[in-house]
Amino acid sequence: MSLYTSTLLVIFGILLYMMTVDKNVSDAILLISKWTSNSVKGFFWKLYFHPQNPITNFIMKLKYDRIALELHKELTEKSKSVIVESETKNS
Repeated sequence: MSLYTSTLLVIFGILLYMMTVDKNVSDAILLISKWTSNSVKGFFWKLYFHPQNPITNFIMKLKYDRIALELHKELTEKSKSVIVESETKNS
C-alpha cells in the first residue's frame, strides 16, 4: 500500500471508531456533509443565475436570438400572405 492509501485508511478507521463510540460524531459528520452539499449546490446556483455571469449572459443571448429569428420568420410569412391577398383582391 502506498502512503496515501494507508493515510486514508487510518483517517477513516479513526472516524469509524469515533462514530461507533459516540453518536454525536456521526451526527456532526452527517451535518457537515449536508452543509457541504448545500454549499456546492448554492455555488452552482449562483454561477448559473447571477446576472453578471458571462456564461449566463451568453446562454440568454442565444435564447433571445433564437426567439427573435422565429418571430422574424413568422412575421415575414404573415406579411407575404397579406401582400398576396391584397394583390388578388386588387386584380
